[in-house]
Amino acid sequence: MQHTALSLALAGLALFGQAAARAQAAPTPGGWVDHGVGVPLAEGRGAVTVRDGHGRNLVIGCALDSSPRGWILVTDIDSGQSTQVFCPEGVANSPPYGSLIASSGRFYTAQGAVFLEFDPSAGAWTFHGRPAQGTAAFLRIVEAPDGTIWMGGVYQAGLASFDPRTRTLRDHGRLDDKEQYLSTLAIDDAGWVYGGIGTARCNVVAYHPPTGERRQIVPEDRRKVGGGSVYRGVDGRVYAKATLTDGAVCWRLTAGVAEEIPASAAAKAAPNGEIGWGDRRGSFPDGRVLKAYSLEDKTMEILDPASGQTRRITLEYQSEGTALRVLGLGPDGKVWANSAHPSRGMSYDPADGTLRHYPGAIAMKGLAVQGRHLFGGHYTGGRLYVFDSTLPWDLDPKAPPALAGLRGADLKAAARSDDGELHLLGDLGLVLFKADAAGGEMHVDLETAEDGEHWLAIEPWQSPGYGTVEFLLDGKAIGAPYRGTNPAIQPGPRQTFGPLTLAAGRHRLGIRTLATPEGNPWIGIRTVALTRAAPPAATPAAGNPRVAGTFAPDINVPWGACAHPDGRHIMISGNPGYGYLGGGIGIHNLETGENTLLTHEQLVPNQCIMAMVALDNGDLVCASSTAGGHGSNRVANEAQLIILDWQRKAVVFREAVAPGAAEIGLLCRGRDGLVYAFAEGLVVFDPAQRRVVHTADLSAHGRRTVNGMALGPDGFVYVVMTKGVVRVAPAAAGFALEAVAAAPPGGITAGTAIAAGRLYVACNSHLWSVPLPSAAPQPNQVPAKP
Repeated sequence: MQHTALSLALAGLALFGQAAARAQAAPTPGGWVDHGVGVPLAEGRGAVTVRDGHGRNLVIGCALDSSPRGWILVTDIDSGQSTQVFCPEGVANSPPYGSLIASSGRFYTAQGAVFLEFDPSAGAWTFHGRPAQGTAAFLRIVEAPDGTIWMGGVYQAGLASFDPRTRTLRDHGRLDDKEQYLSTLAIDDAGWVYGGIGTARCNVVAYHPPTGERRQIVPEDRRKVGGGSVYRGVDGRVYAKATLTDGAVCWRLTAGVAEEIPASAAAKAAPNGEIGWGDRRGSFPDGRVLKAYSLEDKTMEILDPASGQTRRITLEYQSEGTALRVLGLGPDGKVWANSAHPSRGMSYDPADGTLRHYPGAIAMKGLAVQGRHLFGGHYTGGRLYVFDSTLPWDLDPKAPPALAGLRGADLKAAARSDDGELHLLGDLGLVLFKADAAGGEMHVDLETAEDGEHWLAIEPWQSPGYGTVEFLLDGKAIGAPYRGTNPAIQPGPRQTFGPLTLAAGRHRLGIRTLATPEGNPWIGIRTVALTRAAPPAATPAAGNPRVAGTFAPDINVPWGACAHPDGRHIMISGNPGYGYLGGGIGIHNLETGENTLLTHEQLVPNQCIMAMVALDNGDLVCASSTAGGHGSNRVANEAQLIILDWQRKAVVFREAVAPGAAEIGLLCRGRDGLVYAFAEGLVVFDPAQRRVVHTADLSAHGRRTVNGMALGPDGFVYVVMTKGVVRVAPAAAGFALEAVAAAPPGGITAGTAIAAGRLYVACNSHLWSVPLPSAAPQPNQVPAKP
């Protein structure tokens, strides 16, 4: 066990935010320069509260970063001191998902497939082990009534347990023979264990530990894409939910027997100490509550309900930063990148060495440029982000000041509905109304003190999942329907009605969901105000980057990004949503704002488009993968290369140009008009002749990287591999291969930007660059293999 008490005096890491910092270039042999950690932050993977055996009130936060070993952060909320506790030696840094503060006061978590027990009183790890060889990570960790700790795994839907009394781990095998995600767990008073499973075909399974009996709850013929969920009720029984082919279903589960019930008959969830990835909750015996926790912002907030005061505590930790997932050259000459876990935008200016990262979560997987715009698709949800490089980065512009009125918890307390659920989204200060169906209505009673003219103002939000609503006052519709559907999650325009002649007394505001082809019968409301004076109009500012389109579930992990030569259209593509097969292409018109989706049925059935390049005539060459969304089961065997007729949006050529390859992951168009692709090796395709003209084995240089192919100013195609960079000569030079540079220590993980004579790559969290060679033949240049 190793831990470090941290203070504000910690130095050595450039932990800077929006303000720029000058990266210290560190040259190494081979011409490589290490420009430093691009995003020096850790991601919070959940936080719990506990009072330890010494009476200390602690918050335990799970973290993920690129440090050699994983760690948790233990903060004493009274002293404000944080202690960074690194995992035991030999336990590799791997993402934690589910965690648990047990009734014993012990904390249970995992590093990937390694299960760990932590004693907060001792500040030490007291057990670790790997209970299931086929499990990659534990999505959920829960405690049974008898104190046994249960774990649900991925990617084999495996179940495991730990007995704290005997200190033994047990592998119980798979709960589903084909599905991959065992996402939720619950145990009833009879000792039966239940699992919520997905994602290709939702399931709920009951398991009896003494006998090993397994019972499937969901009828086989009613399963569909999605996942089941389970929870333990306050009555000691377990409740399960799943959306099946004929709609949403709820069950009451006891001793392995399922009873289908109305959702309204389900008991409330029993309090427990489990958290999933990103959950942050808990309270202390004195009533104080963990209100907010962010390793990314390095703060947490503790609310004291007795005084109404909130205390903000600064979190300090050492971090090797977060992995850079994709790089590209922006229209402003800067190197732009996007990190993952936490997801942040990053830029590097070759002119002065300024390395900068930006606040706000954004997870672009591919990057491309159209004019002054840098764009790419965001994981999850297939959101297309467009950044105007001539304007400052401002991903989350401030919403207009809220009106004085009912908002947040006060609005939640005043709202009522018999037609759905009302939730308080504390982070956004919203009340979310989720109607059971279109036509469902929530209402809020408002009081006026005197007769006369009044104004009613409502501040709704927008989201991809929201639908359209109408507003009613005392049962009568007022104004036009409000469309809450938007690619971005953001404040919507303030809705103002008046002057309204009202009598003193109570008036009822109704918010009714309408039947529309988009979104769900949901809406978020921040503020409701009834005033005597007309409120000012308020339209929130658009972010930069802004969300220009949402293409889920057809696109969920958008690896591909392509600019059309017409200067107007931009495109993203990639894997579909969880459990789905087949991904499409999302097209956006920068001038009109119009979005078009081409589905996999129009492109390559049951495959997704991983990369795209445009030809001079506007047609697209696209490369596919047989993989589907997370948790899906592929049905195709060979990836395809297609040519898409731009005008007709129709496939005019389709072929498995790399026989046996399950994925063609990279495309780059050379100056010679040929398309350079990477499947299991280099493939050069002539779109005019519609045939492969060259192949080469690059396996000596490792594996391909994300966005690992770029055309250099010398006319050569650069292929960024995990073990080094390879330069491919054009057709006129016989496609000769040249090893430009071996990778820096640790290997290359992502590419690629070429700027000011240097090629930039990511080595996990660090940004590196190497000078481009001259275009003349080099001594280590070798002929390409035929």
